[in-house]
Amino acid sequence: MSKYGVSIKWLAVASFEMKLGNKTVVTDPYITECVGTKLDWTAVENCDFITLTHSHWDHITDIPRLYQKFEPKILTAEMTALEIAKWLDIWPSKVYPMYPNTELDFGDFKVKALYGRHIFNAKWGIRSYVEKRAPKLEVCKDPYVLKMQELGSFEYRNFLFTLPSGIKILHWGSAPTPEQIAICKAEAPDIAIIQRAGSPAQIEKRADFAAAIGAKVVIPHHHDFQGADDPAVVEAFKKAYLARVPDGTFITPVHGEWIEL
Repeated sequence: MSKYGVSIKWLAVASFEMKLGNKTVVTDPYITECVGTKLDWTAVENCDFITLTHSHWDHITDIPRLYQKFEPKILTAEMTALEIAKWLDIWPSKVYPMYPNTELDFGDFKVKALYGRHIFNAKWGIRSYVEKRAPKLEVCKDPYVLKMQELGSFEYRNFLFTLPSGIKILHWGSAPTPEQIAICKAEAPDIAIIQRAGSPAQIEKRADFAAAIGAKVVIPHHHDFQGADDPAVVEAFKKAYLARVPDGTFITPVHGEWIEL
């Protein structure tokens, strides 16, 4: 029998499929257009819920495909919620605006939205950011998607999932700022799915963050964003984390393979 009663499958970037009781959650669905994996959206086996940390293109492009097949509930930040409903042309009751500290109990699990910020130290303004960063994908020509590129730089929701057993899973991204450490430490997650970093200094900060919040299991994400990341980066993250939490578990995920915890 598994220790935590959780099954997690990495799809691409920050997208994971998680079996929580009898329900399945898909996080940040960006798979088909990701050049770092051979998977596409059909790798998703089930989808009762979608959670969005933020609405930048590399977190949302498979939402229409998944919605058409599964009609999941969509949980996202409040301003983004309206644009999602417009984009998909769906009734608003299918979209849940998640204000900071909103917690919903769906029976098989509770989900809590944690305040976050998208930390990107661009030297240009928001209009230039959208022009420079939005790729030439067909989906990014949609006016609602373009609007969401702006909102994605303001609104960020990390998510904490709590099982009836009390086990907590954190899906977290962006930078480990002091306020993020305080917020996540207060929640004391057992399992933390954490955005990795590239530079040695940032790797150390991510390891500090994982140790500070009390995570006993760490799973990195975002290390296939452009398909060019060095596996040594994840290995360095692993060593840094285990140096701080010797009895911890660091799992390097493989696209499309289930992790039983």
